[in-house]
Amino acid sequence: MRKIFLMLAFVMMLMSSARAATIEEAHFNGDEKLTYPVVSTGDAAIDQKINRKIQEELMSFIKGMHYDAQYYDRKVLDARTSYEVGSNQAGGTVILSIVMTESRYFEGAVHPATWQHALNFNTSSGNRMGLDYLTEVGEGLREGYLVERLEQKLREQSARENIYLFPDALPLKKLPEDFYWDSNLHVHFVFQHYEIAPYAAGIIDVDIDA
Repeated sequence: MRKIFLMLAFVMMLMSSARAATIEEAHFNGDEKLTYPVVSTGDAAIDQKINRKIQEELMSFIKGMHYDAQYYDRKVLDARTSYEVGSNQAGGTVILSIVMTESRYFEGAVHPATWQHALNFNTSSGNRMGLDYLTEVGEGLREGYLVERLEQKLREQSARENIYLFPDALPLKKLPEDFYWDSNLHVHFVFQHYEIAPYAAGIIDVDIDA
């Protein structure tokens, strides 16, 4: 019993000593339009894991843009990235959520093409947090329930904000690929342009815990 008690006390000490990550802004090759975060947790190995994933996301955007420009023989008129920190929680739940916004504008295009991709990390390990982590944070929710909850909140939001959804958008067939936690540990799902609504509706962010 004493050994178990000491182990529990040690775990609680580790949880209470966890700190929120420090985020610094950086620019790819000095270009102020291409902004990305650099994360520091105080552990060099964890920092390397997290920042490598962020840089991979940035490079995927840049390489994809150059490939499309060459393939379609179109000039890139503008390209930019930015980010927002959704959650930077420490303690019992160690979550860092970063939402990257990526936009590119080709010559001849009617409007820029823009996406939002969410990167969720456990800052005690540096591991990415996918949908399976929703079973470890909160109530251990099944995917079917999440789809139902998201659909309910999407219907409410579209009615409230007068968002036109495509006729085949509902019922939802699956969860969107991108989700993140906000500062209150609410879960948000992100629908990209044209995924469920016209471009004019914008990128649709639904808080299923609102």
